[in-house]
Amino acid sequence: MNFDEIKNKASELLEQNHEKVDAGVDQAAEFIAGKFGHEDQVKSVAEKAKDILPGGE
Repeated sequence: MNFDEIKNKASELLEQNHEKVDAGVDQAAEFIAGKFGHEDQVKSVAEKAKDILPGGE
């Protein structure tokens, strides 16, 4: 399997499971904000990350 096949498979899986991925990003953001503060900035980065991931809105 070459890199393009792996990349395509990963993108396909992200698209199929984007709700779970989004939930994971939100959980990570909550953890980071709780640990380090800066909740508004962390939420902003999390939203941008969800937008660029396959399946994002």
